[in-house]
Amino acid sequence: MNRGFALLAAIFVAALMANTARAEGPVMIVDDPAVLAALDARGFGFAGIFGVDGKGDLKTLYDKALAYHRIVETIAGDVAALRAEMKTGGRPLYEVTDGNVGRIIDMRWLKTDAARFRLVGVVNRLDRRDFAEIRGDGGCGEVRFVYRLAYSFKKNGKLLASRLPFNFNAIYSAAPDADGGCVGVAGRWTPQIDETVDIGWLIGGPLEKAGLSFKQLELNAQMVRFPSGQETEFGGQAAYLMRIFGIDGETVSEKPLENTPD
Repeated sequence: MNRGFALLAAIFVAALMANTARAEGPVMIVDDPAVLAALDARGFGFAGIFGVDGKGDLKTLYDKALAYHRIVETIAGDVAALRAEMKTGGRPLYEVTDGNVGRIIDMRWLKTDAARFRLVGVVNRLDRRDFAEIRGDGGCGEVRFVYRLAYSFKKNGKLLASRLPFNFNAIYSAAPDADGGCVGVAGRWTPQIDETVDIGWLIGGPLEKAGLSFKQLELNAQMVRFPSGQETEFGGQAAYLMRIFGIDGETVSEKPLENTPD
């Protein structure tokens, strides 16, 4: 190989590696399945939002947590109203069907021991500090825990398991530093050169519970699905329900969505 070319190649590789190292920066999202499973099992599970210990199945949660029970019943009311409206318009919806018809969420998924909400992502939203300042909250943005509905059960000796397009987003406000600033809070999201983004680093740093306070629970879930055989111009169509719930013990309140017309 030409020495000049080899030297240029070496310089290019070194520059690329240096840029990669500098680009690592702060952690913006945690999506490693192993790390998320560990967090789920170490106090960051969905049931913990409602103060319920255990494996987190939704039957137990529905029976033991009045706040969760009330949220499910609110969603059930939305589903019933949407179903009635669709039926009036000549489009009946079905929970279980293999026909070319509209499908609606089966509310039994939200209260069965075969399902739970699994942690599928943790998101650094310290950029939301501006919104906190507008409201006069004085925090350093948010940390968001995203949970997705998953099921697992046996039928005829076979294990059936999957996930459904039904998500809750638990929002926590990040407390400011002792001096009221956010430099330290932001710094905790940046691993040092000898640190690994694992459960120990997260729990002892950016996800330390003393620095997080629960704000609200957001819902983004697919309620209705029309197959492409019905919606031939769209290749299928889906309708989603979005809601924001405030939770204070057993009390549940409904909050307005941001950037949404009244």
